[in-house]
Amino acid sequence: MRNTLQWLTLVGLCAACNGPWPASMEQQPAVQPLMLPRPAPEGSVQVGGVEHLEDREDDSDLVNPHPRDPQTLALGKQLFAIHCAVCHGGDGHGNGPVSKVFPPAPDLRHVSICGRTDGFIYGTLTAGGRAMPSMREGLSALDRWSLVTWVREIQAAGCVGAPPAEPAEPAAATPTDAPAPAADTPAAATPGGAP
Repeated sequence: MRNTLQWLTLVGLCAACNGPWPASMEQQPAVQPLMLPRPAPEGSVQVGGVEHLEDREDDSDLVNPHPRDPQTLALGKQLFAIHCAVCHGGDGHGNGPVSKVFPPAPDLRHVSICGRTDGFIYGTLTAGGRAMPSMREGLSALDRWSLVTWVREIQAAGCVGAPPAEPAEPAAATPTDAPAPAADTPAAATPGGAP
């Protein structure tokens, strides 16, 4: 009698389950390859892993937290030679071997880049630029800040180029001395006789 009651209870519970029972991990909700992970909760602080930026402007207000010391400069110089010189050239003028085949990389000593904040350069390394790929997958935060320090070292020799010109205001229209044609005046005939 007791076994029968247990059996009926088990059958009743199973009948109450309307969905299929998950038999493997593939049937559970999970982040699949090539899917973005769930966004971090608002106000959370990242303690590890890879940063995610939508735009390089997002970090423009950051200040380099690492001191400009010989170790940081040596690491930045080494990483620049490995990751950046192929496009920007060893001197940072945008004359690397890749720039001979593709559109040239920007000159890192140009005044437009010298005027950018350390955070913007760090954001560019993290999120990528117009034609520059993101470097966050292959470089730690310390590596990227060391590159920022090395870019500033390259710029210490002086910035080149002229600042972007301000857009000119349109000139005011001046009245002409010639009177406008009257509305009832016939238009000149075009070749072939059509008006």
